[in-house]
Amino acid sequence: MNDKSVLYQVAADRSIHTITLDSAPGNVIDIAMCEQLRPAIAAAAESVDGKVLVVRGAGNNFSFGASVEEHLPDMAPHMLKALGAVIRDLIRFPYPTVAGVQGSCLGGGLELALACGIVIAEDGATLANPEIQLGVIAPAATALFTGRAAEDLLLTGRSFTAQEARSMGIVNKITANGTLDEAVDAFVRQHFAPRSALSLRVATRAVRGRRVADVEQRLTEAEDLYLEQLLATHDGVEGIKAFIEKRRPVWKNA
Repeated sequence: MNDKSVLYQVAADRSIHTITLDSAPGNVIDIAMCEQLRPAIAAAAESVDGKVLVVRGAGNNFSFGASVEEHLPDMAPHMLKALGAVIRDLIRFPYPTVAGVQGSCLGGGLELALACGIVIAEDGATLANPEIQLGVIAPAATALFTGRAAEDLLLTGRSFTAQEARSMGIVNKITANGTLDEAVDAFVRQHFAPRSALSLRVATRAVRGRRVADVEQRLTEAEDLYLEQLLATHDGVEGIKAFIEKRRPVWKNA
């Protein structure tokens, strides 16, 4: 992980703040990246002129997800805490947030996008929370997904398209491949940049209402389940080890 795995940019009029995951090739989210994301999010939150925060991934993919290696027992509690803190920062963020998604948006990357209020995705984007295939769970996705979509996507871990995500209410807007930057810029400049920064803050608080507290409670419950009922078991570690060792997992409770 280099020192510039997170880029933070502010528009000239300070209304649009952009955070870009920038760790080639797949913008994998590890503890070090989370430690860079938090101060960038805090700086944007503290801006009195800020009207929208855009979260992007550099290159061809939004993110391949959280570091698998950091889900081994010695690091998993630290990884869950680090990523959970970033998710909480985003769901508490005081004004509108937009995720721009291209290519692969997987695991912790999808959780990051889901924590934003609006998701704009390229037509060819592929989304998934495949954690169950490694014998573990996705705490933030568990808290952020709702209804039948949660049962389907989190219990199968299957991949789904941007079009399917839109039909489920996960993606708000789809743009043609290769046009994401322009689409996100046009959207935020039309809908947020002309508005009152103060009014956007009050409206954001009103729209989210009790959902913030509900998501935080569900996130804490899911994190506790991961740490207390999965991490100490063979199967809760076997899938991670098998992935790293490039072999099929051998479940004890299959």
